Amino acid sequence: MRTTVSASFRGAYSDIERNLEVGREWLEARLKADLHEFRPVSVKARVKEVDSLFAKLQKGDYTRMLDVEDLLAARAVFLHPADVKSAIKVVEDAFPTKEARNVEAGKPDDFRYQQPHLIIGFPPSYIDRHPELADVKIELQFTTYIQHALQESTHDVIYKGSRFSWREARLDGRLRGLLEIVDDVLANISNVAQVDPDPAYELFDRRNAIIDFAAGVWDESTLPSDMRRFAITVEGLLRAAGVNVEELSEMVGKHQDIVGALSLNSVDKILGILLRERFDELLRGTKARKILISKELEDMVPSALKWPQEKRVSFS
Repeated sequence: MRTTVSASFRGAYSDIERNLEVGREWLEARLKADLHEFRPVSVKARVKEVDSLFAKLQKGDYTRMLDVEDLLAARAVFLHPADVKSAIKVVEDAFPTKEARNVEAGKPDDFRYQQPHLIIGFPPSYIDRHPELADVKIELQFTTYIQHALQESTHDVIYKGSRFSWREARLDGRLRGLLEIVDDVLANISNVAQVDPDPAYELFDRRNAIIDFAAGVWDESTLPSDMRRFAITVEGLLRAAGVNVEELSEMVGKHQDIVGALSLNSVDKILGILLRERFDELLRGTKARKILISKELEDMVPSALKWPQEKRVSFS
């Protein structure tokens, strides 16, 4: 912004600006803590730049600096629209809310992005310690990751450009309409994906069979949280040993000491069974692949001690 700011105005704002910076640090930390449960992608607060404030006051809509709603502003970015709604409720409960904007559903035929935001003040407990911030209004914006990305990409061109452009503004509106649909799809991706049944796909079917096998043998609490990665790892071990899931299921019954071992994780247990049953095949089949063999596995399955060092993942 190329607005020329008078020295007297810059000096008058500098004292307020220092106080605002103290409030900004506290506000950002407090919002991150209050909104943590919704896993925000980003929570950032900023103090309004003097050039921007001067230009805003020149429009004549405000009597004094402290009347401006966004001297201090923050933006919270979330993955899904539902998180936005929940976050708004938390902030309304935690901060004095002076005004809520665009928090209700808009017109069904209007695809302008109505970014929800609140105009809030600092809580009384904070004002008791910082009375100089008692009159400060805070603009808190809430948005989704997708809408935030578009905002950041188009802001300088469409909203801060040197001229007005019908085509640019129209394109922005069309993009926001599309992204609203994408936001809804992503928020309900599991339900949307179930509209049609999954077609047969050998790779996924094979991996899902491994997941189903593990769920039938071990309690969920003992299995890894990332079952997709687990399935891919086990798939590689089974392929190297020349064993399918049905054959592994038969082997499990003969090695209950491994199956119930508390010192081994689920991948180690399957590896231990394969080391007992198909050591030579596994050794040949791994080729250049390295195997992670723990001390606990060596204690449970002595044949693991024979696994070559050059085919092991080093712990160092």
